[in-house]
Amino acid sequence: MTLLLGLGIIGSRSADQLVAAGHPLKTWNRTPKDRPDSVDDPASATAEADVIISYLRDELAVREVFSGIKSQLDESKTFINHSTIDPDTTIWLDRQCREIGCGFLDAPFTGSRDAAAGGNLVYYIAGDQDLLEKHRPFLEITSREILYLGQSPAATVVKVTTNLATAAAVQALTEALEISRRYGVDPRAWHEAAKLNGCYSPVMGMKIPTLLENDFTPHFSTENMAKDTRYAIQLADAAGITADLNHLTWARLFEAEMRDASEDFSATIRQHQTTDLELEDEDEISCSRIRLSGPDAGRYLNGQVSNDIRLTEDGRLIEACLLNAKGRLQFYVQIHREGDDFIVQGPIDLAEELLARLDKYLIADDVELIDESMDDTAHLTVPNETRRILDGIPKWPNELFSGILPPEAGIETRAISYTKGCYTGQEVISRMKRAGKTNRHLVKLSLDKPLIPTHSKLMIDGKEGGLITSVASHVGEGEVALGYRLRKFEDHTEFDIASPASGEIIGKATIR
Repeated sequence: MTLLLGLGIIGSRSADQLVAAGHPLKTWNRTPKDRPDSVDDPASATAEADVIISYLRDELAVREVFSGIKSQLDESKTFINHSTIDPDTTIWLDRQCREIGCGFLDAPFTGSRDAAAGGNLVYYIAGDQDLLEKHRPFLEITSREILYLGQSPAATVVKVTTNLATAAAVQALTEALEISRRYGVDPRAWHEAAKLNGCYSPVMGMKIPTLLENDFTPHFSTENMAKDTRYAIQLADAAGITADLNHLTWARLFEAEMRDASEDFSATIRQHQTTDLELEDEDEISCSRIRLSGPDAGRYLNGQVSNDIRLTEDGRLIEACLLNAKGRLQFYVQIHREGDDFIVQGPIDLAEELLARLDKYLIADDVELIDESMDDTAHLTVPNETRRILDGIPKWPNELFSGILPPEAGIETRAISYTKGCYTGQEVISRMKRAGKTNRHLVKLSLDKPLIPTHSKLMIDGKEGGLITSVASHVGEGEVALGYRLRKFEDHTEFDIASPASGEIIGKATIR
């Protein structure tokens, strides 16, 4: 008879496999389970068992339960540990079993919930090879592969370090998917590309479909993966190995464990979800910085930008547009005063172009342009990305890009003065104000699926009704976005979302 200790996700399914194979079995769990083979006292059951197998959660549980049944172990019995534990505890079990003459196999497994349910676990085995061969037919009931690795704790070390590699791979995967979707790559298309890349692994094939559905049903829980990664850190420290990736991976798993320890460890993707507390955070980014000095600087600049630069006289920072003659956006900038000089700041990658644009109409004016984009002072403080999206604030180059008409982005109140006088493109902007209509307008959106990419199309009955330009995740609001809705669909509040890669419908969007 076999006694199985621990009826978690894996242990309960392995127990079912043994029962289905007709193997005599008793089971024990700290929290009693409603099973006909359950026992209340593991020590009494150990006295009757030939083999004791452990699927307990961690080293503390293993040490406690083993100590409780040790008195019933002898040379006629074998203790097989399938629990993932630290090597010190594995060595302790080996020593304890040797002292009483009990057989011992270090036998952690790899495989998730579904593998256990199908009897397809893989066992890493360390210990006496003859003892392994004696119990091989029994172990084959719950496994598809048995790999012998030498003496204990070799199997534990392999298990812990392969779990670390899996956890790190999924952490890298979730970051790759989030980065990609914010740059307009459909994660579904990314998945197809990865299949043709050397980076592809079975864990990607397993996790991407569930991530796309926001499904964190545990195949391997965050608490267990966090535990195993902690073991890997202990191994590295004991061996004198610098393992920065270990610590970062564990930190992300610990965060996920604090949110919900029972979720699948792929829930580390939730690190990209902003909390209410984090909404108050601000980011500091590099920017282009052009200084205008000289007696004509104010007059000249006021004739170039859409806002009234006199508003900077009290120390304020203002936003403004630089337009072409057709009123279309060329640059979106912030302006403030430093003494008698004006500082114009914009996107860091457009420093050269911004300088050229400000210089374009400079003929007889006494103005000096100085590019300070490489100075330490060339930075801007901007709102948290999720905060920006929730508040409907456009940014370059997502919503504000070359060629757009500023009223389409809803920035009139912040960046346009209708009373200051002439500037390049002013006539077009004034006509648009009188007409009161734009071909498209910026909207805030709620999305029904995670990992919706930017550049996805908003569709109505197969017709393109707009475009998603920015995406983010918020713990309370869910998936949120900014986008443009075409004027002829302004009465519509719900849209299908079409992939920018395949054109397939991948979700739904609702105007917020």
